[in-house]
Amino acid sequence: MERGEIWYAVWPADPGKKERPVLIVSNAYRNRAKNLLDVVVVKLTGLHRTDNNVKPVNANEDVVIKLKKDTIIRCGSLYTIEKAMLKSNKGRLSNTVMKDVDEKLRNVLSL
Repeated sequence: MERGEIWYAVWPADPGKKERPVLIVSNAYRNRAKNLLDVVVVKLTGLHRTDNNVKPVNANEDVVIKLKKDTIIRCGSLYTIEKAMLKSNKGRLSNTVMKDVDEKLRNVLSL
């Protein structure tokens, strides 16, 4: 697993055990280390609700991209998740998008 990859993961507290998309934002050392059991991720969510209304977007924290559908990268929804909870790799974001993500993470963390 690498920084910038999108994975589907099962959240431990999710009673339905539904796989949800996450973006890995932790560094290469953490992602590859056998002795470190978790990675840092942010949540991804669709821009449109099931009723086709648009979800709110925080311009200081969110990045909107086009995957199969319009998707919000919620950089303010920053979590650690066990590597074992990562189920399937769904691709990698471009360096340009990751620069946008980095900027939003700096805003979220006041760096």
